[in-house]
Amino acid sequence: MDRYNRRPGGMRVSTCAAGSLEGNMKRITADYVKKVALELDADLVGIAPAKALNANPPDPACPQTPERVWGQCRSVIVLGKRMPWGIYHARNLPTRQYVPHLVMDHLDRAALSLSYRLEGMGHYAFPAPQQHTDPSMKRGTYGPLSLRHLAAEAGLGTIGLNMMLLTPRHGPRVYLSAVLTSARLEPDGPLLEPLCLGISCGRCLLACPVDAGGLWALDKRRCSTCAQQYGAGAYINHMETLLRLKDDGAIGEQVRNPDTVGLWQALRSGTGAYGACLRCVESCPVGMDYGHLKRRHASIDEVSPEKRRRLRDLRLAWRRGDTGALEHSRRWTGKVL
Repeated sequence: MDRYNRRPGGMRVSTCAAGSLEGNMKRITADYVKKVALELDADLVGIAPAKALNANPPDPACPQTPERVWGQCRSVIVLGKRMPWGIYHARNLPTRQYVPHLVMDHLDRAALSLSYRLEGMGHYAFPAPQQHTDPSMKRGTYGPLSLRHLAAEAGLGTIGLNMMLLTPRHGPRVYLSAVLTSARLEPDGPLLEPLCLGISCGRCLLACPVDAGGLWALDKRRCSTCAQQYGAGAYINHMETLLRLKDDGAIGEQVRNPDTVGLWQALRSGTGAYGACLRCVESCPVGMDYGHLKRRHASIDEVSPEKRRRLRDLRLAWRRGDTGALEHSRRWTGKVL
């Protein structure tokens, strides 16, 4: 094969590994990249131009842009993988917390394989981290890139009422990964029609156990108390508690409590560190796959008179012209919303 050089003794070594990437460059198309991504078992794939992403950060005060990660990035390939529908019928919490990490691991492997395939054709590429947070950006609530905004720019879906990405096939029931590459690929444009039913629906707000959603807004810290039950914040708080109790000589019972076990499992397998709460995604009626979930999730157990009043107040505010954070997010929500 022409992309291999022979060394003495018959060993073959990739020319890319030998440092001749540019000399091995081959023409590559967006259709080819999408074909490879689907062969790697992604369910969704779209392409966004780095130039547009750099010019339109989700939050200009904390720009999550490809150029901050890698200045030579020209295209971002976004991959999506649906969650298995059965998990939305399961009731065992540790199981529900564990499965998202299997999906994320699957996506990481697909993104890495796609990166190697691109570099085999002479184009630099690497996967972006899925769930990394940067302590210097909004006290650790932001990572280097916002995958949901990348996906919206790549035409995979639109941003919904509580800032989740909604897709036509799977609603919000997908996880995402991205590959940054030096290849110039034809991009997919953002979707023009909004997928979210908006405040007239509001099921995601009713289902949220901690009322973290608003009018195209999400209180990330409040959300994290459920979605990241054993995430970085929980780990830090737990360690601070242990250190205080150590000084008081009362550490024994705290070490043996369920949070210690949960944090150990999160460090070992990711269980509960991310994706620990599925309520807004399994309650959302958007997506062709909702037929698998409608009977189980048609009613929302978390509904209360207080939640109904809150939703009613938000609807009244909407009618009065208060669109919340929509104007800031309109680029990703669908142009006619």
